Amino acid sequence: MPETLNRLRGAKVLVTGASGFIGRRLVAALDHLGAEITALGRTRHSLTALGGTKVSFVAGDLGDAKAVASAVAGQDVIFNLAYDFRQSAAANIAAFDVLVSAAEREGKARIVHASSIVVYDGWPGGTLTEASPMERPGGSPYRRAKIAMEQRLMAGKCPAAILQPTIVWGPGSSLWTDGFAEALINGAVVLPEPEGLCQGVFVEDVVQACLRAAVLDDLDRERFIINGPQPFHWSELIRGYRGIIGHGDIRHEPASKLAPAVAHAEQDHSDAEPSAAAKVSAMARRLMGRERFEALVRGVKRRLSRGGEMRPDAHLFELYVANGSCPPDRARQRLGYVPAFGLTEGLAATAGHLRALAGRG
Repeated sequence: MPETLNRLRGAKVLVTGASGFIGRRLVAALDHLGAEITALGRTRHSLTALGGTKVSFVAGDLGDAKAVASAVAGQDVIFNLAYDFRQSAAANIAAFDVLVSAAEREGKARIVHASSIVVYDGWPGGTLTEASPMERPGGSPYRRAKIAMEQRLMAGKCPAAILQPTIVWGPGSSLWTDGFAEALINGAVVLPEPEGLCQGVFVEDVVQACLRAAVLDDLDRERFIINGPQPFHWSELIRGYRGIIGHGDIRHEPASKLAPAVAHAEQDHSDAEPSAAAKVSAMARRLMGRERFEALVRGVKRRLSRGGEMRPDAHLFELYVANGSCPPDRARQRLGYVPAFGLTEGLAATAGHLRALAGRG
């Protein structure tokens, strides 16, 4: 890490989504650098995912104005990684506005916000830069929420680094690593032929981008695409997982055969309230803790899915066949971002996690 990151020693930082996939690693990196870390979360179960790191905890939802004001007070940097998929897009946007408004009233902190590459109209098949349009109507509630959050920051008062990672993979990625691993343990992954390129960025490189954005001297309100060193074929990634796990098959079927079943599938673009199952899931996570709950779910899925295969839905098919381009040139120039984890390095860093997941650790 560059010497400039030493500026985070003693800095007061708030992390939302601290117990999540990226958040856990960001908290560990901040702790190593000597930052004074505060985490905002619903319950103290969130702290169990953070290991032995030194973290002050503020209990409350992101939409809880009193809890957010307490968490934001005195902070130098706010890292916003939170997004609750069990809530509607409107609820997520409203909670985000509570956070930004509190930061604006405080008038001290910069915001490092985790957005997504999906905001761009051309994703996943286009050639994208931070100047690419994001005006196409519709799309998933998640995409619309991320666009609205970016617009709020760009029109706001706080210095803000809006990070737009591509496909974030690594230990604990629910779909792009653990999901594929579970599919291989249970049976097979089916890919189209020809297949496209995976625009994958390893989780530790996303953490690097967060840290560099936190110490950028002249930060205004800016967007940064965050991608890996170079894209790779989907089969290379999944074959790497299979080699570590020692389970499963990878099958190719002609894209023309897979496409009719998924290409015109109806996608739900509504923003309905979460289902009863989602609410039960959220309650169980709060009572049991995220790690225990997800381990239980994985065990049940394995018992039910032996001999199955993972076939693409409309969303996955679109990603599997895409050959877009979204180089992180602006992040390199402005942040000094240098992605360190290509496919080989990322697989090596993920091997222990996958062996444990497969019971071989």
